[in-house]
Amino acid sequence: MNVEIFAICDAATVSSGKLNILGAFDTVSAASFPTRHENCTIACRLRGEVEERESAMRLEMRIIDPDGRAVIEPVSNEIQDRGGLQHHLWHIHGFEIPQPGTFFVDLLVDGRLLSRLPVHILKIPQSGLPHLS
Repeated sequence: MNVEIFAICDAATVSSGKLNILGAFDTVSAASFPTRHENCTIACRLRGEVEERESAMRLEMRIIDPDGRAVIEPVSNEIQDRGGLQHHLWHIHGFEIPQPGTFFVDLLVDGRLLSRLPVHILKIPQSGLPHLS
């Protein structure tokens, strides 16, 4: 299984076999903590090999803090057909970010880490700067 695209973004859709990604990012800023990130989408495009078609796989996405603790409940599903192109979208609505640091969005297949995205959580001065995401 090969990861062709794995991104955290503002929004994503799949239409007519095309993965549409809007606002991919790797940094979130806040003036105080804990803070809340209201909405984002994790977008994934996987390509399986023909020989992988015979067995099911368990696909899991998780977001962890710098100490490896879950920020959201991990999301998983079983995929029967491992061959060919697959798109997966996880829409995440409102999750708490406890402190600044580097967080990670992980993609696991059958319990094995396939890809990892760093997400940098920054504390900015309370000078009225806009929230970045």
